[in-house]
Amino acid sequence: MLDAIIANNLTKIFLTKKRRGRLPFTGEKIEIKALDGLSLRVKEGEIVGLLGPNGAGKTTLIKVLSTLIIPDSGTAKVNGYDILKEPVRVRESVGVMLTGERALYWKLTGRENLLYFSKLYHVPKDLARQRIDELLALVGLEEKADELVENYSSGQRVRLSFSKALINDAPILFLDEPTMSLDPQFSRRIRNTIRWLNEEKGKTILLATQNMFEADELCHNVSIINQGKIIVTGSPSELKAKLSEKKSIRVITRDLSLREIYNENLLNSVKWTVKEIDNGQYVVLQVIAEDEKSTLPELMDMIARHHGKVVNVTVSEPSLEDVFLKFTGKGLAG
Repeated sequence: MLDAIIANNLTKIFLTKKRRGRLPFTGEKIEIKALDGLSLRVKEGEIVGLLGPNGAGKTTLIKVLSTLIIPDSGTAKVNGYDILKEPVRVRESVGVMLTGERALYWKLTGRENLLYFSKLYHVPKDLARQRIDELLALVGLEEKADELVENYSSGQRVRLSFSKALINDAPILFLDEPTMSLDPQFSRRIRNTIRWLNEEKGKTILLATQNMFEADELCHNVSIINQGKIIVTGSPSELKAKLSEKKSIRVITRDLSLREIYNENLLNSVKWTVKEIDNGQYVVLQVIAEDEKSTLPELMDMIARHHGKVVNVTVSEPSLEDVFLKFTGKGLAG
């Protein structure tokens, strides 16, 4: 198979004003390295997942590859076209969905948005109208089609953004968190559509997500990204096989203070993730254990010493989140 996307040593640095605690921003600027020598290769016809937390560099990479921003260094080709030398040909080759951005015109209706973007891509008028009707039905927005986007819910805007990425029927799709804010029914519909686009239409898809289930279900290969770098790449089964001899332990507790347990030897000797949920009501401890039969009793003893109460204990086979924990030392929410 040919390469649909090749990225070599991409770097992108942003300057932002520094904040002192909760005080207003100062005049001092700091560098944020969104991409740090990142390299990536995607074959034609693949679905490749970019798995990582907010701030890992997923959206910046998609913006660079779709020519929305220029990298500070490095090179990339999309559909055989250089992103710096042939940006127009790159844009003709891709459909792009950026979640969390004002990528839609809120003072236009959903139908008007899709018609506007179809004109930007020079889609013939009759074909555009037919395709717009099909896309609105695909994402369940027929009844909202002629309402202003400013009156849409966040989930409805996500669905419209997804349909916008398909308006030019491009061979390569960049999808940034395509099921964010969606209920289970529409999340399943979008995932099924992504699979259909790949299997039946032959589209190459770069899927940025924090959703382990989504990456596991859809992706041929997954690249774990953290702090602007690709940490490890492989199929979901290959990545989980790296932890085949280990177990994932997850314990939910209450009445346990993070401050009290941070200095514990057990936590310092192993790569645990410790986080609060539900406004601090519960503390979740998670680790990949070489031997759960010894690790779990030690953990129970530690919780008891600090007068915590165990709400739930799960011991399972490693997941993609556990792979992320192994290679980065933190969970996807961090």
